[in-house]
Amino acid sequence: MKKIVQFICIAAAFGFSYFYFLSDASVNFYDDDPEFSGAMQQLIFWNQSRAYPNNDLPSRGLTEAYEMKKLKSLSKSNRITAGEWREIGPHNFGGRTISLAFNPQNPNTIFAGSASGGLWKSYTGGAGPDAWDYVPTGYPVLGVGAIAIAPGDSNIMFIGTGEVLGYQTSIGGVSVRTTRGSYGIGILKSTDAGTTWSKSLDWSYDQERGVQALKFNPLNPNTIYAGTSEGTYKSVDQGETWTQVHDVIMATDLVINPLDTNEVMVACGNLSSSGYGLYRTTDGGVSWNKMTNPALPVQYGGKALFCIYESNPNIVYVSIGFGYTSGDGTNLCKTTDFGETWTLVNDFDYASHQGWFSHFVVVNPVDSSLILAAGMDVYKSNDGGVNLVQKSDWSAWYFGRTPPGGPEGPPDYSHADHHAFAIHPLDPNIVYFGNDGGVFRTTDFGETFEGLNGGYQSTQFYNGFTSSLTDSLFSMGGIQDNASAMYDMDSVAWYRILGADGGWTAINQLNNNVIYGSYQGLYMFRSTDKGLHWSVAAPTGYGITGFIAPYVTAYDDPEILYAGKSIIYKSTDSGTNWSATNNGNPITNNPPIAMAISYQSSNVVYVTTAPVNSPAEIFRTTNGGTNWTNITGSLPDRYPMDISVDPYNDQYVYVAFSGFGTSHLFKSTNGGDDWIDIGRDLPDIPAQSIAIDPENQNFLYAGTDIGVFISTDGGISWNDFNEGLPDAAIVKSLSIIPSSRKIRAATHGNGAWERDLVDTLTSVSNETGIPQDYVLQQNYPNPFNPITNIVYQIPESGNVLLKVFDPLGKEVAVLVNKF
Repeated sequence: MKKIVQFICIAAAFGFSYFYFLSDASVNFYDDDPEFSGAMQQLIFWNQSRAYPNNDLPSRGLTEAYEMKKLKSLSKSNRITAGEWREIGPHNFGGRTISLAFNPQNPNTIFAGSASGGLWKSYTGGAGPDAWDYVPTGYPVLGVGAIAIAPGDSNIMFIGTGEVLGYQTSIGGVSVRTTRGSYGIGILKSTDAGTTWSKSLDWSYDQERGVQALKFNPLNPNTIYAGTSEGTYKSVDQGETWTQVHDVIMATDLVINPLDTNEVMVACGNLSSSGYGLYRTTDGGVSWNKMTNPALPVQYGGKALFCIYESNPNIVYVSIGFGYTSGDGTNLCKTTDFGETWTLVNDFDYASHQGWFSHFVVVNPVDSSLILAAGMDVYKSNDGGVNLVQKSDWSAWYFGRTPPGGPEGPPDYSHADHHAFAIHPLDPNIVYFGNDGGVFRTTDFGETFEGLNGGYQSTQFYNGFTSSLTDSLFSMGGIQDNASAMYDMDSVAWYRILGADGGWTAINQLNNNVIYGSYQGLYMFRSTDKGLHWSVAAPTGYGITGFIAPYVTAYDDPEILYAGKSIIYKSTDSGTNWSATNNGNPITNNPPIAMAISYQSSNVVYVTTAPVNSPAEIFRTTNGGTNWTNITGSLPDRYPMDISVDPYNDQYVYVAFSGFGTSHLFKSTNGGDDWIDIGRDLPDIPAQSIAIDPENQNFLYAGTDIGVFISTDGGISWNDFNEGLPDAAIVKSLSIIPSSRKIRAATHGNGAWERDLVDTLTSVSNETGIPQDYVLQQNYPNPFNPITNIVYQIPESGNVLLKVFDPLGKEVAVLVNKF
């Protein structure tokens, strides 16, 4: 027997400060300023949209929300069980990948850790059209920053979760503070080659942490080191317990000397975190010394990564990135005595402005004269790193429809932003790379390259994903560092268009050949032949512009478009000409995030804005932009990530909010004059999107950082709707396809998915199982204001007394008293 009780508390409000991260200049900021990394802007937005109004993410949230999701899937008497999600790609190119590891006993098996799409495995070395499979862990694993497999027993493996690039700091003069890529829950362990997993280092309630390096002692697999955002940890019992042996934060990499495993070096620091530098222990982590040498930089603002020379482990190279703007510098350094002394091999800036984000060095295991140094591109040296020659061209990728597992570009193409590498255990010339385009490899040590992304559905979609109302096979969306792409047939081979970070998209719903794409900074393009040719269709006026900025086309007159800067622009000729609405005045001093237009009238438009220079706001126009009305009202000051209008009544409007500590979904039945909280029954986790069934306005779908939920009663209650999805998927955009009665979900890390809409509750389940013991679960949400839920179980009917006490033991409330 399972019961859920609610406990209501009136809590005090707390104020917090926040930081700016966007330009108040023109649309040209992002693309005309090559010294500021687009990856930096994207990651800043990722974190700030979830942390605001705090300076940083709360320590809890992801795991509690995930546990609530599982409870909903078990305890709801009207749980929907009919159908499930199916993946629809892209399967012909991959997404950002930050860790790689071979099975040392069988190098055809390789694991890849994606930035926000979990763990993946291939039994074919990544080759082939369907080479990769998602590895479920049973935990909300998004970013996998490290993978380690025991050298003598490939059944034993560990993964480190989370991607942490900055540690609770801001850098003076630049709009940079914490730039976290995904939540972390600690370290997981498997004893059956990844089939099942358990917690090893449990940071389930410290989601802002990350694990960035895991290394087994090569002579004793019971000992393993972990480099984490909190410092360096060591286990001597194969992960049963962990001890922090070095407290310098932001440990980005480490190496263990196989000739004397008491000798360990760890690299610390990123984004100018405290204590940055290279450290060394000669007594197994009991004591550490910071290595100082004229060859090593006195200071650096990026991160450092090692590569040990397998034939002589006393030789170690380190790639040191200086920061996040062009010209900051990159140093390639070398030691021949495992850190006693160092030499500067090369100061060529191969990492460029990605010294904080993506670079590494590889030394050939049998020939130390052969070096690969990678940042945005891959460089090769035949003289131990003294001279570096560029070998890859990140811009050479093929547009259009590349086949899954087939060539993604010419032999010199390896996607930009290289994060991780793995050397083949049996062939020193074969090196695998993890970069922003997925998994690549070279079989001739850097002379040529090939993509290995068949079936590796790990792309990171942004919001602004759109679908045709009449063509059930046609959708399009923008993707992190992978341009934009169209799904236009029953195939996982998506058609890639435009370039850069793909932004919002739009379709002329009366003529599907007329489509719009964009990239960062609201650079818009129009095609009249469904993507074969493109022309610029962007507003050129001033205004504060988001990294990924919104725009919409009208349904009743598709030649009318609205585009979102702090000044909202309007076009009546399909984007050829634009004029400023609101008499040329800004509607806000913030950048817009989302936009929605009435299905009945092109004069009715809604816009949400990011709380950058002032609190979050929502605006409405009912006269085509002549003027705009602030309809924020009592809505929470969080990032309003999505806004949707009921297809048959533009007075019904829905808003989805990111952040923590508030409700995340709100509804208005009078065009935003008043708002109703419809998110109380959802987990306290950022919501990213909301969609309304055009045939039943009470059927709502919400996309969150842990998947999709459905309401069949207008938002009064919500049910889990995640059958078939990965353990935890960040659902950035939801799109309804009326012609086929389907819904598509564009995720930030797991590509796109499709599922049938629910017409009626054709199948329900209350098979929760009979508990075998007494259970009192963690309350959710926690922290809460004003309501929290407490779940308890008893194996059979009986007496229950449930009370709440304060820290001093004083009784606060009696929740259940049944005797």
